[in-house]
Amino acid sequence: MTAGDGRDDDVLDLGVVGHGPEPPDEPGERPARHWRRWAIPVVALVAGGLLGAVIADSRHDAAELARVGIVSGAQNWTPDEGGEAGTRIELQLMNIGAQPVEIVGIEAAGFAAAADTEPMSPVEAPVGDWVSVRQDGLVADCEAAPPTELLVRIRDAGGEERTVAADQQADYGGIAMLWTSECEFGAGMAQFVAPVSFTRTDASLTVTLRLLNYSGRSVQVLRMVPMAPGMTATPPELPISLSGHGSTQVDLTWTVDDCAAAATMTGDDGRVEYTVSSGVTQLPDGYPLDGATMVELVRLVTRVCG
Repeated sequence: MTAGDGRDDDVLDLGVVGHGPEPPDEPGERPARHWRRWAIPVVALVAGGLLGAVIADSRHDAAELARVGIVSGAQNWTPDEGGEAGTRIELQLMNIGAQPVEIVGIEAAGFAAAADTEPMSPVEAPVGDWVSVRQDGLVADCEAAPPTELLVRIRDAGGEERTVAADQQADYGGIAMLWTSECEFGAGMAQFVAPVSFTRTDASLTVTLRLLNYSGRSVQVLRMVPMAPGMTATPPELPISLSGHGSTQVDLTWTVDDCAAAATMTGDDGRVEYTVSSGVTQLPDGYPLDGATMVELVRLVTRVCG
């Protein structure tokens, strides 16, 4: 090819080899194309987030439904008069969980159930309501440490049973108060209890009383003074030793010393004062004679004084 021969006009322009730039978007197309580019990842993320939220909510709901809580409130207890069947305790409990339950039992470290104790009757516990439960036959283990928590056995609507620790209100002292009452020295440790029996003669009346140690620790009765106007009673030999939760019979033999003074006796004039010791602690106490004993004393005065 030579210059000026005119053939250079036929040179073919191949342009740029490879993919050229995309043609410009038509007006209004660019936003749509970018949305299409990101639509699938965004939808996946949103779907994943929604699924995660649903799962989290489901787990939260399940946890809420499974949540169980019990609050322990006021309590009182009654020792068995015979000293062999343990103590009956009554508790106020509130269900602070998420669903109604049945309370089927209570227990605490430092306590055991007396032999032949019947299981506690189940008590329905709606959410947010105080309910009263009663457990018979609790016997304190005074060799153990005081309990620090009250354990409550509950049963849910599905029949599943579990044990939860009750939140104990400080104002009420908790289950440890019962243990302290049973095992540590305090008022009412040794008391006279029914029944009372009588042995009569023309000049005397022997009253047989039962003395029971309500505590779990050994105690001694160091002093005993029976009192009634115009009368004298011979106490048993002292000291009287009582093991934990033990009992003994006490015979008091009454005679009339002063008929005039005895004639003034009223229904509440008879009494036995005594002192109980545990370790280095001593506690004075008293027992008012019951109505049946006072009637027998009046009859004795009538036999002796006419």
